Amino acid sequence: MRTEETGTSGTDAWTEETGMYRTEATGRCLAARLRTGRNEIGCMEDGRLWFRPGGRQRKTVAGFAAFLALMWVCTLVSKTIYASGLPQVQAAAAEKKKIEHTVESDGIIKQGSDRAVHTAAGLRVEQISVRVGDAVEKGDLLFTLDTEDLAEIIEKKELEAAKMEYQISDLQKNRRLAEEEKQRQEERTGEDLEIAEEAAERGFDRADAAWQEADRHLQNHLEDKVSVTSGEGRESAYREYEEWVQKGKNLEATVSGNLARKEEKEAALAALQEAGSAEEIARAREELEKAEEELRNVRAEYEKYSSHPMQEPDFSAEDAAEKAWEDQKDSLEGSVREAGYGKEDALLAGEAGVRDAERNREDAQKELQADSTLEISRMELKSLKKEIEKYKAIYEAGGRIVSEVSGTVTKIQVTAGERTADGAAVVCADQEVPYRFETLLGKEQKKYVNLGDAVTLKTARGSTELQVDYMEEDGSGSYRAVIYLPEGEGELGMSATMRHSEVSESYPCCIPVTALHSESPGNRYYVYVLGQRDGILGKEYYAQLRYVEVLDQNERYAALAEGALSGDEKVITGCDKEIGNGVAVRYEEF
Repeated sequence: MRTEETGTSGTDAWTEETGMYRTEATGRCLAARLRTGRNEIGCMEDGRLWFRPGGRQRKTVAGFAAFLALMWVCTLVSKTIYASGLPQVQAAAAEKKKIEHTVESDGIIKQGSDRAVHTAAGLRVEQISVRVGDAVEKGDLLFTLDTEDLAEIIEKKELEAAKMEYQISDLQKNRRLAEEEKQRQEERTGEDLEIAEEAAERGFDRADAAWQEADRHLQNHLEDKVSVTSGEGRESAYREYEEWVQKGKNLEATVSGNLARKEEKEAALAALQEAGSAEEIARAREELEKAEEELRNVRAEYEKYSSHPMQEPDFSAEDAAEKAWEDQKDSLEGSVREAGYGKEDALLAGEAGVRDAERNREDAQKELQADSTLEISRMELKSLKKEIEKYKAIYEAGGRIVSEVSGTVTKIQVTAGERTADGAAVVCADQEVPYRFETLLGKEQKKYVNLGDAVTLKTARGSTELQVDYMEEDGSGSYRAVIYLPEGEGELGMSATMRHSEVSESYPCCIPVTALHSESPGNRYYVYVLGQRDGILGKEYYAQLRYVEVLDQNERYAALAEGALSGDEKVITGCDKEIGNGVAVRYEEF
């Protein structure tokens, strides 16, 4: 290894001409050079280094560079294959727009008013002179009835009327007889009620007298009440007797105690007389005399107590008398109670009798059961006679049924050879009333068309600016819109189209309706926002699901609530494959 100095300057790259690699071109001379085998390292004056590899190292570097180039090519191929399998999407940014709603609905022009031609039901039709769509004038022949059949019907109806007149006569007679019977029952039940009231009063008076008699005996007995010692008096007597007995016991005990004390003093005196002093003997004799004195006093008191003995209280006689009095009182109270029951029974029995009589009278006074058979028969007879008159009028007109208005025949409800049914026989559109246009609107269409809105009505003859005159909901959930045409406009049965446009306010966030999706239940709306993230092969696009609130929409655009999308975000408007939240996609901006 050796070190050399040089004064050459070079570039900041490795060149084949010099075989040297320098980190930076400074234009200044090298300060030193170091050789290590086939490699050379140089140091410049400012401290920067350069390196010149040997032959083997150059080959290694060249191979590594070729490997890196191959890896780069493989990465490009893999990225192309991966991207080709991703869904291809189209995206668009939100715009500020106004949502326009256009409603178009087809319908037909109908008559403004129908006039029905009626005739009696059950008449045989002989001939029909018009067809649906024919124009008729007032008085024109519509159809003809069979007069022979009509004559037979009139004869039957007159026979039926005669029968009803006989039935009415019978009903009138029966009603008069029922009213007479009702009056007779009222008089009888009135008499029964008076008898029941008198019987109830007598029964109650007798029971009340028996009760008063029993109560009088009870009151007399209560006034003659037995005199007995009260509870307090008996307690006082028992207490006084017990005190007397206890006093005797106490006196006996006192006598016994004093006698024992006297005997004790006598024994003490006898003992002192043999061995005691004169002073002790004198003291003992005094104590004995005192004990004897006390004994005499106690015995005198006990003799006085014994001379006035007290009998133990006995109230058995009073109790027996009181019990007999109470038994008598209970018996009298039972009699009063039984008499009271009898009084109540008499009152209840009398009330029951009077109540039954009153009910019978009320039943008799009650109006007869409602029976409108007579009135109904009279009304039916009256109606039948009017019907006969109508049949006769048709018969006198030769069975001809004519139109009452000028118009167009829209419906025929009769058939030649068949009998007429109840209802309109022929229906005509009154030409004096302007025509009308009718159409059905769905619920979504109804949101943008209301009563009084200006619309354009287009027919084969051209377009006319009109307004919605009437609107109602039908049973199927749709809405029937009616527009009255000016007089002389349109033709009956002509097809027409109603068109109405409504422009909303300006919304700041509008997207193509193809970007909007919904889920059920709940009908929540969502969009897929185009996002970017780091993937396996670098930056990639992906679909990000975001729930949004839809303010308005038509067939092309949907208005979202403000803040649903930022200014630079785009929503996916189309895709060649099904996508979901977080799925990588392929997007090429045009």
